[in-house]
Amino acid sequence: MSGLRERLGRLRGPAAAQAAPPLLPAADGEWAQLGAHVETSPAGSFVMRRRVYGADSVHGKYRLRELADVAQQLTCFHDRDAVVRHEALLFFDTETTGLGVGAGNVPFMVGIGFYTGELFTVEQLLIRNPAEEQAMLVYLQELLDRFTHIVSYNGRTFDWPILKNRYVLNRLTLVDSKLLQLDLLYPSRSLWRNTLPSCRLSKVEESRLGFERVDDVPGSMAPAFYFQYLAEKNPSVLEGVFVHNEHDIVTLAALAIHFGKLLSGGSGVAGKTALEPHPEQDIEFDLEELFRTGLWLDKMGRSAIAENYLDELFARLMNDLRSVNTTDQESAILLLAAFYKKKGEYLRAVVLWKRWIVIKNASIALQLEPYLELAMYFEHREKNLVQAIFYAEEAWAKLWRRRSLHRGDSKQNEVEEALEKRIRRLKDKLRKTESLTSKQSSSSVKGSKSTKTRKMKPVYVSEGLI
Repeated sequence: MSGLRERLGRLRGPAAAQAAPPLLPAADGEWAQLGAHVETSPAGSFVMRRRVYGADSVHGKYRLRELADVAQQLTCFHDRDAVVRHEALLFFDTETTGLGVGAGNVPFMVGIGFYTGELFTVEQLLIRNPAEEQAMLVYLQELLDRFTHIVSYNGRTFDWPILKNRYVLNRLTLVDSKLLQLDLLYPSRSLWRNTLPSCRLSKVEESRLGFERVDDVPGSMAPAFYFQYLAEKNPSVLEGVFVHNEHDIVTLAALAIHFGKLLSGGSGVAGKTALEPHPEQDIEFDLEELFRTGLWLDKMGRSAIAENYLDELFARLMNDLRSVNTTDQESAILLLAAFYKKKGEYLRAVVLWKRWIVIKNASIALQLEPYLELAMYFEHREKNLVQAIFYAEEAWAKLWRRRSLHRGDSKQNEVEEALEKRIRRLKDKLRKTESLTSKQSSSSVKGSKSTKTRKMKPVYVSEGLI
């Protein structure tokens, strides 16, 4: 009867459910071995595990208190001119029973982190059964008014929508219209999608934050451990899940510090040229990572800092990089040249295209972009048709040398026809220009002769007076 009474109370709404006393007694020390306890409120009970990190706590290469100095830099993640304070950031991550976003996927553990001064607190909320879900949601609901931003890793499209669904199903109101989502997955992909083997949070923290997990329970295994706990009622089964979720929350704070330092020019290449370099930065940037970082900073409105990264990349590409993978070097040259072209910095783009041609001089690889770009530049910018024809013919010659390897390739035939058409047009244009120039020079010579033979009309005093 007690189970039926509880279900009827939940159906009548949150007010009725809150009036009912918690039916599950507090666990007598069974959660203490995990540093957790049973949190009880008028809405019910759930398991709470709280960890507090002191002012000197370090996660990887960053001290957690450093976020207070760079939190304001995170304003550029949004169009709104909202002031970002480190104490108004709620770091958020969930462990769910599945991967979908439907009603059947339940967040059995919700991890949150927040600052109080220089202290960083991690709270992990666990439901021992579905009856405790409402109490956990009510606790979260009461916390949200303190914060302006939700910081997550893929939380904007996965964790937060799932949580909002649970509020609806429990007939609770979640007011999140004023909360801004700061999802760190997207800047991570912008910087490292082609540099790191994966943009998973554990891989990013290991390679870029300097924190390596030991005997970590993968997030994909968390549902299995939770179901094992439901069957055995042994809290120790969930110890690895608690530790994994805690690391995720603290890593979010360290990653926010990393992006804040990038945006302020106090980390990486920009830090080496800034007024306050950071000696703890010991990561050697790959060529593409230099480009992606500069591109991201430029997109975020930090043009001056972005220029530091791109200048460093330009200098490295123009040096003899024998230790660097040739493919990486060639790719970085084309990416940076395209960026400079878009920005209107054609002189640097031309230097990079010529650099690429020097590197690939002995290769028969079918990459015509630098030749065509140079041909267009000299035709339209420099008005140097001779140079434009030269690079167009070089592209055609490279294409012709590969003809035997791509015989019958319709796409290559189209490119070849387009090149031949371009060369004919450029040569016709050059002939017209030369003929026009010769006519102008001959007419100027005739004009000078007629000037010499023409008699000057005398100027009379009366005409001068008139």
